[in-house]
Amino acid sequence: MRPILFKIPALPLLIACLLVAVIAIVRDVVPWKSKGKKPVFPMTSVWALAGAAAVLRLIGKFGVEGADVMANLRVGFVPIYAYGVMLGTSLVVGWFIAMHLAKQDGIDQQEAGSLYMWGAVWSIIGSRLLWYFTTPSATIGDIPLINQGGLVAYGGMIGGTLATWYCCRKRGIPLLQWADVAAPSVVLGTAITRIGCFLFGCDYGKPSHLPWAVQFPKGSPAWHHHVAQTVDRLPETAAWSYPVHPTQIYESLVGLSLFALLMLIRRYRTFSGQVFVGWVVGYGVLRSLIEQYRDDTDRGLYRLPIFDSEVSTSTIIGVVSAILGLGLLAFLMRKYRRDPEGSRLWLQPVAATGGGGQGGQRKVEQGGGKRRKRH
Repeated sequence: MRPILFKIPALPLLIACLLVAVIAIVRDVVPWKSKGKKPVFPMTSVWALAGAAAVLRLIGKFGVEGADVMANLRVGFVPIYAYGVMLGTSLVVGWFIAMHLAKQDGIDQQEAGSLYMWGAVWSIIGSRLLWYFTTPSATIGDIPLINQGGLVAYGGMIGGTLATWYCCRKRGIPLLQWADVAAPSVVLGTAITRIGCFLFGCDYGKPSHLPWAVQFPKGSPAWHHHVAQTVDRLPETAAWSYPVHPTQIYESLVGLSLFALLMLIRRYRTFSGQVFVGWVVGYGVLRSLIEQYRDDTDRGLYRLPIFDSEVSTSTIIGVVSAILGLGLLAFLMRKYRRDPEGSRLWLQPVAATGGGGQGGQRKVEQGGGKRRKRH
């Protein structure tokens, strides 16, 4: 467990932010190159000043208690959290994969970039909102604090899907065509992000005596849970939690396996939507299985009187999504039998629409009077 990967000294970081802000203002606002030049709104300087303000706020938290601002600037630091690093890494890796697959499927790179950006933004918003609604102790003020963890994967998937559906509709891009591009990026991103969960210590599993069970140190979420429980309570003097299932690693392995499976499906697919359905059904089933071994209570638990047991929000969403995915597969198979060529959307490249056209124009690659086939 290593929630903070490294620390950046506060004073050099603050100076760097202020320098960037000054340079941006001189470059964009001061029209020193040509007289009468209309100033440009200094967006870069705004972000730099916001970063400087964040540094000043954080040094009070991670500096010396009771010390003045200048003293904390000299000894304070800004922590770089493992979860945030893994989340950022997943977004960067997902970007390159999505751009590569979009090019293969004939989606304009500019359009693909916009779709990915909005999907990523709303996936973070959706995951944070679902965490808020399923965590009784959370407050509205906690929602922006994503550096402290608390992102529910299914909330991100729902938020990202709704955002991309809207963007695809606005740009005239078939949702299934983009979904087959985005799905591999999502599952690989899940695999990378769960490493951050493991380093942060959240999303831990139930106690286990298996050879690969792991223990988390004193002060970790698992340790606090074991100390607070009424049965088999862990002594407060214990340096480690009970050995537990590494459910974060389980889900990371699921993400890697599904990524390989989806890329294999892309290679041999016969109609659009197969890759997307593989993700929805595969992740829904496997995530529901992993949920049976998780022990954290922050993800939302509900008691089912019929079975006299508790189920998590993710289990419910996983089962429902798997059923809906199978229904979508049956629908797409019937559609493919009626119109095989029309079901292969990757053979119909999408031209750029400028981001806001009413139904984008589509171009079909032609070669000797026939569509050029790509798998």
